[in-house]
Amino acid sequence: MDTLLRIVRTWRPSERPEYRGFRCANCQRPMRKAWHHWLDASGYKTPVHFCPDCEKKFRSGKIEHTNPEVKISRKTFGLKFPASVAKKLRAASARWDTEKRPEYRTFTCDECGRRMHNAWHVWSNDRGTLVEVHFCKNDGRRMCLDEA
Repeated sequence: MDTLLRIVRTWRPSERPEYRGFRCANCQRPMRKAWHHWLDASGYKTPVHFCPDCEKKFRSGKIEHTNPEVKISRKTFGLKFPASVAKKLRAASARWDTEKRPEYRTFTCDECGRRMHNAWHVWSNDRGTLVEVHFCKNDGRRMCLDEA
């Protein structure tokens, strides 16, 4: 878990929802299928995706990450969503089984479960915990853009 946390702390989360493909958490290689790990610790709740190469390095303890840690103010980050949207984002992440063992699979929408290659990547702040959820094109537009 320490390695996952060190990697996630180097990310630059966006307060604005982004519609884009998925990348490896470590090497940033674009991917359509990945190893899914869960991080729910130290102020982060997010899936962490690895390509097969980085997954091998992670499992062997040889993964390298040299990017500096990004400082984020939890007092202000991600608090711009209306209460109705924040509630939906919290509900989506509440359905996650963060104790689940890592698995290699395609990406799915956190709302409807649809498989997808591109998604709305949405970061929010749930009482000081930074949370990233992923929505298909339709659910992301409906849940985050139409109501925001």
